[in-house]
Amino acid sequence: MAGSSTPLRGGHPVSDSTETRSEATPPTEGVVRRRGGASGSRPAPAPRRRLPGGPVRAGEEFVPLHPSGRGGRRLVALVAIVAALCGVALLLAIVWITRQVDPSGPQGELVGDVVIEPGTSRDGIADVLAERGVITNAALFRSHAQITGGGPWEAGRYVNFRSNSSFDEAAAVLDEGPLPPDARVVRIPEGTNLGGILQIIEQSIPGVTAADLLAALGSGQVTSKYRPDEVSNWEGFFFPDTYEFAVDATPVQILQTLADRNDEILDSLDFDRAEALQGRSAYDLIKVASLIEREAGEPPEERGQIARVIYNRLDTDEILGIDASNLYGLGRTAGELTAADLAVESPYNLRLNRGLPPTPIASPGKASLEGAIRAPVGDWLYYVLVSNDPPSHFFTASAEEFERVAQESRDRGVF
Repeated sequence: MAGSSTPLRGGHPVSDSTETRSEATPPTEGVVRRRGGASGSRPAPAPRRRLPGGPVRAGEEFVPLHPSGRGGRRLVALVAIVAALCGVALLLAIVWITRQVDPSGPQGELVGDVVIEPGTSRDGIADVLAERGVITNAALFRSHAQITGGGPWEAGRYVNFRSNSSFDEAAAVLDEGPLPPDARVVRIPEGTNLGGILQIIEQSIPGVTAADLLAALGSGQVTSKYRPDEVSNWEGFFFPDTYEFAVDATPVQILQTLADRNDEILDSLDFDRAEALQGRSAYDLIKVASLIEREAGEPPEERGQIARVIYNRLDTDEILGIDASNLYGLGRTAGELTAADLAVESPYNLRLNRGLPPTPIASPGKASLEGAIRAPVGDWLYYVLVSNDPPSHFFTASAEEFERVAQESRDRGVF
């Protein structure tokens, strides 16, 4: 027993003194002790077996209790397995619900006009948003709205819903309310250049022409904190988004709204710290973002990877060779480039000139701007298109690997 000074002999406790009920001579070695001390008496009974708990006297054994056998062990194992399965199921359910509430990846494209008819309930609005691909699960959106106190929401025409939205993003659009009945909507897709933006505005707002807009830009009344004083070109400073204007909005008001939105996005991405974050001016990062916008495939991570390729090539004074800039210099947005096209001496011909183009080549969206200012670390120097459906690229630091993959893409008819 713990704490006892009784020595052990043969596995049983033995007293330090020879205690008997009557006088007896001390036992000699090899003689078995008998009760009463008389030789020839009956053999002493076996020591009493004792359950755990309480003191153990000399001549008594401690008998531990054991589980009741194989059946008990099986029950314990079964309980453990059931508990583990329940834990896994709970974890999977939490992950699934989280993905419904806030889907992975960025928001998608604008889904167009979403009309909420008068009298539509909150449940009905959830169904409309799910049908249009704004949210992934109408039932969970209803529960989320009930828990967070969302609604009631107004009937009318909404134009700012995007696919793959989180529940909070969708609710924020509803909270803004529908368009006024006489509002004019201007939708500018990501990657649209300045000429395209002016045409879209002209087509969307009666009475406002591209010439009026150009005159407003030349008047000096439109401003942007990120446009350098020495730069006269407005390319890249009007954020691609969906806007709504009153029927009597002036050209200056329209363009200033677009410029203010662009400044707001750049502020949110820390473009005022561009030099500290990337060692380049905010204007250069806007140029990079415009190249990304015209080059990137569908995977969101490609935008940062393309930015890193551009920076690595700039740092090693290599030609960028980005043909989207060549097209811009030729006044085009798409199409094949001929040998004659590639030989045109233009500051936008990045197969002939080192460095970035003199201006942005389009209005980049937020994902491309973020890729430009938060490019991941990597040694990539090349990228090549490997799929058109969806568009995606392969990135490498090896010229030999680039040539091999490029040939494989040609053989498969990718380009």
